[in-house]
Amino acid sequence: MRRTGLIELEALLRHKLLLEDELGKRLGRADRSAVLSSVVVATMPEVAANIHKDGAAEFFSDNQFLDLSNGEIRDGLPGAGERAVAERLVGECFRFVQKTRNAFLGVNALGAPTLKPFDDKYDAAPKPAMRHAAMIQFLNDSGDANPGEEFDLDIGADTLTILLHERRKRLGALRALYAARRGGRAARAPISSKDQLVLAELIFDAAIQVEARVAAAAAAPRLPTLRGAHSTVVFAQRFGDAFPGIRGITWFEGDETIRQRFARLLAQPLAFEDGTPIWWSRGPSNLQISSYAEAADCLLINGEEMKIVRVAAVNPASYKYNFVYVEVDPLPPIGIYERTPERIAEVAAGDSPFAYYWEEYGLVDGIHLVTRAEADDGSAMIEGKLQSLRGRLEIRSRYVTKYNFIIAAGGAPLMNSSYDYTLEGHLNAMLKGEDRLPVIVEESLRLYTGHF
Repeated sequence: MRRTGLIELEALLRHKLLLEDELGKRLGRADRSAVLSSVVVATMPEVAANIHKDGAAEFFSDNQFLDLSNGEIRDGLPGAGERAVAERLVGECFRFVQKTRNAFLGVNALGAPTLKPFDDKYDAAPKPAMRHAAMIQFLNDSGDANPGEEFDLDIGADTLTILLHERRKRLGALRALYAARRGGRAARAPISSKDQLVLAELIFDAAIQVEARVAAAAAAPRLPTLRGAHSTVVFAQRFGDAFPGIRGITWFEGDETIRQRFARLLAQPLAFEDGTPIWWSRGPSNLQISSYAEAADCLLINGEEMKIVRVAAVNPASYKYNFVYVEVDPLPPIGIYERTPERIAEVAAGDSPFAYYWEEYGLVDGIHLVTRAEADDGSAMIEGKLQSLRGRLEIRSRYVTKYNFIIAAGGAPLMNSSYDYTLEGHLNAMLKGEDRLPVIVEESLRLYTGHF
């Protein structure tokens, strides 16, 4: 709980005691043990959500309130009802903390509290606290846990342990007390009303964090949807934009021409809420294409730097068989790997396990180069200093030998997994100068369309 909030509630408790005493006198009550007034303490998120401890509808927006600072009567509190709580269980946690504050302040004129010290023989904490802590864990698990786990007392008890551990520097005594009540070595002691309030406020703080994440996700731009369109349909539309009028096989060369065509073929959006329809493939190596960008000396597909020099647009029959064949010339090595020249020589001699070679590296702050191993470890020596790469890193790869691949719909016949190694063999042969494109076209016409 926020320390300032606890201090304010303790100060309010003293005023509540004075209020009970004054009300008893003015009402002529001989019995001073009865609680004569009820105090609801609500934070701005609770007021904005219009959530009342007992579920009173529009309590903060539709009631009249006396402003003690100026004596004015207000119709509703400022901001009341302006922001609905997205998660139902968060609303339940809001009500719980209000009830706990109300009980904490529920003293009578004699100072006897409504919220008694908790010393149950079996439970580590009050059941409402454990139950609402379980709700927090359920929400942090994205709500995909088993039904009923949002009310599981054992899960709630574990969650309270975690919440207290996260604040062990400020709440060390309460953490130790709770640990003892869960079977720790220290003597078991009651949980005071003040500490019960702290537990409730911990749950409230966690609920606020959950709601903030939900609200941020709701406010984030949403990806467009494919609206049920098959990937071959989406790709055919892009193919038609980039290569209008093509029937059969047509070759394109020249940097400006290729950039113009690819800007249409791989225009945003590439990723959709319900799928990523355009893929690249070299047979067993394949992946969806989620990004495309242009640099001065190369094009970048999924962060892979390529000097694309020749492409073939292939429209052999029905739209679903369309694909684009891509040839890449080598880029110069980036200069941080000593063995790259040796690997390039192995490819040229046919001694490499691959028909091509590429380098993977990290680009830090758009300027500094680090090895892939350093990028994976998240730290590197930069300008003589050991620096963290978190939030500064972009993974890149570049092809330093000739390379080729195809671009097609993810569900295109050519992407059939049974054809992967055959396609790889054809592409390897084409790197050596053979024209296997007509064969690929003929064989693809005998393959089946994928499911998406």
